[in-house]
Amino acid sequence: MTTQEDKPGNSSISTEVEWVSISLGREKRDSDTRRILSSLPLFSNLSIRDWRELMGLFHSRTFLDDEVIFRRDTPGLGMYIVIDGNVSILDSEKGAGVEIARLTSGDFFGEMTLIEEIDRTATAVSVGTTNLIGIFRPQLKDLMHRRPRLGLILMERLARIVVNRLHEANQRLTECREKLKEESKH
Repeated sequence: MTTQEDKPGNSSISTEVEWVSISLGREKRDSDTRRILSSLPLFSNLSIRDWRELMGLFHSRTFLDDEVIFRRDTPGLGMYIVIDGNVSILDSEKGAGVEIARLTSGDFFGEMTLIEEIDRTATAVSVGTTNLIGIFRPQLKDLMHRRPRLGLILMERLARIVVNRLHEANQRLTECREKLKEESKH
């Protein structure tokens, strides 16, 4: 799987970068990765057989400090899981971005693009050296054709995750509106 690599301040630099397929062995690093993955709602309580099928979905990549993972308004290719390091999610329509979230080990982002091909709504940038696992839509679709039951489980879980995040965003929006309403009274 390839993606583009560039720095936030220099959008003209563009090179092809490989995401490396991973297989989780018995090394400490691999057991940490497996522990993080199995703790996510998307992958919890799956059988050994299901895990074997999922291995083809996981791709690994290390990002250097301040490296763009993806930019706002570009096509979404997949979901990312922070194994170690940090990711800053920026709302960056024009020029410098405002950080709207800081993600750490075990956090994940970009999951909506596994359900639907949509453009990114924010920019993601690594903070320090950051190791990510990517799951890309074409491989997930292939898994769904080979193992429909497992594909259905994953899609139901993805839908639940998206619904929960939408619900949280709606609650925050309501709180902000109420706060603005109160401030405008004074």
